[in-house]
Amino acid sequence: MSKTIVVTGGTGGIGYFTARELARQGHEVVVTGRNLERGKAAVERLRAESNSERVHLAMGDLSAREELEALAVDLLARFPSIDVLINNAGYLATELEYTSEGVEMDFAVNVVAPWAFTRALMPSLERAEGARVLNITGGMHNDDLDVDNLQAEKGFVGLLTYSHSKRAMEAMSVAQAPELAERGVNLNIVYPGAASTAMTQGMNKESLPPMLRFAWPLFSRFMQREDGGKSAEKASRSSVWAATAAELEGVSGRYYDTKCRPAKLRPSVLDASNQELSLIHI
Repeated sequence: MSKTIVVTGGTGGIGYFTARELARQGHEVVVTGRNLERGKAAVERLRAESNSERVHLAMGDLSAREELEALAVDLLARFPSIDVLINNAGYLATELEYTSEGVEMDFAVNVVAPWAFTRALMPSLERAEGARVLNITGGMHNDDLDVDNLQAEKGFVGLLTYSHSKRAMEAMSVAQAPELAERGVNLNIVYPGAASTAMTQGMNKESLPPMLRFAWPLFSRFMQREDGGKSAEKASRSSVWAATAAELEGVSGRYYDTKCRPAKLRPSVLDASNQELSLIHI
């Protein structure tokens, strides 16, 4: 059965290939982006490569609360019923920066945005039977959630700050899932794995923790190589699966790895007090 699926950050990277495959399967797909010219070009390519005209563009900067809310209003008007929301858009800063509202940028895009955007689209999600929300995680998974360092208060290091924001997003997701489930919307966390994308290609040596910077030549060769989108296409498989898999009907609050298998989150992410403190910062 055809679904209406929204993919944030779907004009490039993993989100692009997620949107392409879902369109190929016959679903109506909406991709969001920040740059109108790039967005229009992406939709043209998506339509051509998927052989489907049911690919649409919606514009808005998810790091800005006002633009996020305006984007949600636009989508609610155009798509009264949304079956799947894939919160794919991510941000990995190379230096400490803040939004106009004073929120650290990684935290704003990777944590606040999926929480706020999901809530803003609830009217359309609730109209769909068994709607799904997928929050896409990433980064280094061997770090614990530190609620005293949610916005790089203890120092900024590109990859570490990004990874930590993803742990905060996981905690937020686990906390938000029961509330959504009561309203008929299921939320799960999906890990696509590493890929060479515009985000990783924008990294520099200082993005790595000091103890790992000696490995920058190897890291950059893998994460910054131009591979024609092969790694991003491979990484999109878990998102495509989670958006459509029959076995996820009625399932909520779970985490799935790159091989589409249920996996365990870190204890610090599952800690209820950490989840509560993470929500306070949103």
